[in-house]
Amino acid sequence: MQIYFQNPFGSNTMFQRIILLFVVCLLFETTVYSQKGIKIRTIVIDAGHGGKDPGALGKNSKEKNITLDVALQTGKFIKQNLPDVKVIYTRSKDEFIELHRRAAIANEANADIFISIHCNAVPNTTVYGAETFVMGEHKSEANLEVAKLENAAILLEDNADSEYGGFDPNSTPAYIAFTLYQSEYKQQSISLAQSVQEQFTKRAGRKDRSVQQAGFLVLYRTAMPSILVELGFLSNLKEEAFLLSESGKTFMAQCVYRAFKDFKTNFERDNASAPLVVSDEKTEMKKEDTPKKDEKKPDEIANQTPKDPLGKPDQSKESVTSEKGLVYKVQFYTHPNKLSFKDKRFANIETIGVYFHNGLYKYTSGSFTDLNKATAHQSVIRKAGFTDAFVVAFRNGERISMEEALKPSQ
Repeated sequence: MQIYFQNPFGSNTMFQRIILLFVVCLLFETTVYSQKGIKIRTIVIDAGHGGKDPGALGKNSKEKNITLDVALQTGKFIKQNLPDVKVIYTRSKDEFIELHRRAAIANEANADIFISIHCNAVPNTTVYGAETFVMGEHKSEANLEVAKLENAAILLEDNADSEYGGFDPNSTPAYIAFTLYQSEYKQQSISLAQSVQEQFTKRAGRKDRSVQQAGFLVLYRTAMPSILVELGFLSNLKEEAFLLSESGKTFMAQCVYRAFKDFKTNFERDNASAPLVVSDEKTEMKKEDTPKKDEKKPDEIANQTPKDPLGKPDQSKESVTSEKGLVYKVQFYTHPNKLSFKDKRFANIETIGVYFHNGLYKYTSGSFTDLNKATAHQSVIRKAGFTDAFVVAFRNGERISMEEALKPSQ
């Protein structure tokens, strides 16, 4: 069967403008992309839909009620068995929470993991099974329809046009923008999603619909590994009955909890080779780590040219720093344009550097070979007003993941 899509914005020119606007929102809306430490301490659990948004509907059920019950039970299991983890819910009752606000809750909490819990429904009542999504390009029409269903919640928001750049969740062409989005946490998200699917199939006996990718608004603004879980299909009477039962909801909550626990254990084991102990946030850097008053800052020398201090660096390189070996910096700000280090926004920051990465200019402070010192400096920068500041790693001037930086040298 052939399906023809009409331009949802009227003219090609208007359509292109809307797409461009949404791409800009995708790339530049979030202030920073966090890079987490070596421990998982905070998880945000998001119960999909709520309040005036019922979500998917079954013969005897509403998605919003099942997702809330499973989310609360999942958090309960984590609190009982992983006391070192702080659990935050985007909602703990039947209320409407905007999609952008759900991501903001996770970012503001500096969360390490974000899990959004949902149920599905399709016209074909024979379809059943559990699947877990990560943010990415949809590979099939089925995945696109799932994204459309979940993103439709923005149609109930009062300021959707301004919050999402005119994005139409029912427009297939509008999802082109998501093909340009790349999360720094995609591989970690996939790993967590795979763990969830393994639990669903082995422990709860659910049909494995595998790990999928699609463009979910609730995921693209989160600055940490993030997944969206589809517990099953409310349009399938047998699966709906399972998800409505107390035992079914408990099974699914246990599976999500166990998957999170396994991911946390593996993540912290892999990073255990470089234990981080900072006993006092007020720890000060040694004098040799701070440039003298009249001394040129090394990052400043590396990142600015005398002729054109605001000139763009070579965009073929992800980093324009020149330090050799492994160093850690504290990233505190990003911007689509390159700013002067004398910009008033940086008035209280010393040893400023900048590098170009994933289409943005990213500003850093300090340069350390010791991760403990970098983390102590992160506390200083956060107290200076940049509460989302985080540690990033470079090797020979190139940005690398923290996982790679913490691997033992061969």
